[in-house]
Amino acid sequence: MVNHDCAVITDTEMIELTGYQKPSKQCKALEDAGIFFLKRPDGRPRTTWGHFNKPLSKLSNIPFIEEPDFGAM
Repeated sequence: MVNHDCAVITDTEMIELTGYQKPSKQCKALEDAGIFFLKRPDGRPRTTWGHFNKPLSKLSNIPFIEEPDFGAM
């Protein structure tokens, strides 16, 4: 079974996903959405489907549940 989370989003898919053809606009759209990406030397963003489907901005909103300090009892 192929792990699609590791598949890199192609240039054509990036245009479809962001709605922009210009790499700087694509980077801005990904940044605004909280999606991790690397900028290639030619300025185009590069990311995987895993990063696109599970943006870091969504992960940081997971509530932190504080555990009681059992040692203080």
